[in-house]
Amino acid sequence: MKKSFLKESATSLTALIFLVVGITGVMMYFHILDKYTEALHENLGLAFVVVAVLHVFYNWSSMKRYFPKKLFHVFSVIVLVVSLAFIVSVKEGENPKKTIIHSTLKAPLAVSSALFGKDVAEVIEVLKVHNLQVSKGSSLDEIAKENKISPFEIVDMISKK
Repeated sequence: MKKSFLKESATSLTALIFLVVGITGVMMYFHILDKYTEALHENLGLAFVVVAVLHVFYNWSSMKRYFPKKLFHVFSVIVLVVSLAFIVSVKEGENPKKTIIHSTLKAPLAVSSALFGKDVAEVIEVLKVHNLQVSKGSSLDEIAKENKISPFEIVDMISKK
C-alpha cells in the first residue's frame, strides 16, 4: 500500500472515530442509552488507540514541531494535573451500587422480594405468570440461571405493577 493512502486513512479514521467516541462518552456521562453506547464506546475506543498510533506514526515529522512550543507544555501540565486529581480522588474499594445490586441478586427470594415491597408469594406468582421455574429458597440470580435469562429481566418483571 502507498504511504499516502495509509497516512490519509489513519488521519480520517482518527477524526471519525474520535467523533463517535467523544459523542458516546458524553452520552454515557449523562446516562443516555447507556445500554447501547457502552459497548460501542469501549470497542471504538480500542480502535481509536490503534488509528491514533498510526496517525502519530505517519505525521511524526510535522507533530514534532509542536513539542517545543510553550502552549504544548502548558496544556501538558494541565492534562497531567487534572488526570492526577481524578486518580487521587478515586477511593479504593467496591462501587456501592454494584455491592447493593450484587447483594440483592444473591439474597434468598424471601429477602429480595421485600425490597420490591412484595411478599415472597406475590413474587413467585409474578414469575410463574411469566412461565419461570421458581423455588422458594432460590435467589434472583439462581432463578435467572435456571431459566436462562438475565436477572435484570426478572427484576423488571417483579417491579412492574
